[in-house]
Amino acid sequence: MMKDLRIVTLALLIISCDAADPNHTAMITAAPVCNDPGTVHDRKIEESIRGYAYYFQVYLPPCYETETERQYPTIYLLPGQGGGSRGWFTAGLAELADETIFSGQVPPFLIIATGNNDTDLLGEVVHEDLLPYVETHYRVLAERPYRAVAGGSLGGSRAYRLALTHPETFASAGVFGNGLVPGDEGQLFEWIEKLTAEERPRFFFNTGLQDPYMLNLAEEMIDILDETGIESTSIFTTGGHDYGYWISNMPAYWRWVAEDWT
Repeated sequence: MMKDLRIVTLALLIISCDAADPNHTAMITAAPVCNDPGTVHDRKIEESIRGYAYYFQVYLPPCYETETERQYPTIYLLPGQGGGSRGWFTAGLAELADETIFSGQVPPFLIIATGNNDTDLLGEVVHEDLLPYVETHYRVLAERPYRAVAGGSLGGSRAYRLALTHPETFASAGVFGNGLVPGDEGQLFEWIEKLTAEERPRFFFNTGLQDPYMLNLAEEMIDILDETGIESTSIFTTGGHDYGYWISNMPAYWRWVAEDWT
């Protein structure tokens, strides 16, 4: 019995040391060591829970191919209604990510731009197919603090639903150009009531002042989050309902997300 106790104690010490390893934290937060820009790649899961192939894009940050011992945080980014993975990158997301990383504002991270999610109300294909694929094929940190989900417009509602229905998976949700979906009020309270203190995700909102309907929905959701003690932050400035506006606020969002990585 005493031998078993010593084994258990040693195992706990090893786990504790790994969790507090300063080299692990340093690797996450360190700036890239090369000048090569990030790259965007088209990818496909041959068969998803939908019953057919699922297409998405991956942004690999600067030096991903050369810093082979490094593991990275991941942000899953969902498109708006009728959109696909290319919308974010067509609007200049990769170049902005490079600039933000090289300037030292945030450590390097992966962006997984998802496919169309119009009929996937809870974003289940992201959780059930995409996330396991990414964590099998890329050097990412497969732990809650290093996973975030965000989306624009319709994708924003999928993002908050994913964070609340899978709180063990995602540490935060970014809601761009959207807020509380009408009719979700009761469900939102129900999801929040089920959360433990450790499972409560953080929320980031960004909506343009020239997008009044979505601004109202964002404010309604923030009121509920405040009432239930859920942390949130918001940026409501001059802008409309489009990728260009949301992307202009991505550096602020990335800095906010990176608070979970330190």
